[in-house]
Amino acid sequence: MKACLALFLVAVAGCFAASAMAAGQRVDITSCGNVTGAKWVFPGAGGKLSGNKYAVTANGVSCTIAKKYAVLLSSAKLPGKIPGHSYPLAGGPKGYTCYANPDANGKLLAASCQIGPLTAVSHHAFSWGGRP
Repeated sequence: MKACLALFLVAVAGCFAASAMAAGQRVDITSCGNVTGAKWVFPGAGGKLSGNKYAVTANGVSCTIAKKYAVLLSSAKLPGKIPGHSYPLAGGPKGYTCYANPDANGKLLAASCQIGPLTAVSHHAFSWGGRP
């Protein structure tokens, strides 16, 4: 399961890079380290993979801001519980669009925020995801 979570986090960071590369643009993703937030439970792990640590990455956003919102929004209750689906996430920085993936209980497991719609390349984005 740890491998699945690690792959998920790599995929989130890869989304930044892939969308920018498709547009022929360079992306500088910064690892901001870990923060402590609300408890999460990895879906499909029978409650055996859980924690309250989140790995944070940023692109064109200060790590201070990225970490602040990762902690603040980690306790958000999402409107749906389907693992692997993204749901709108309210409460992000002004002008940012945020979406999140639910944990086993419908709470936030991983999320990202960026200026503009998620269908566009943004050089101002940050993401975070559960880290065991």
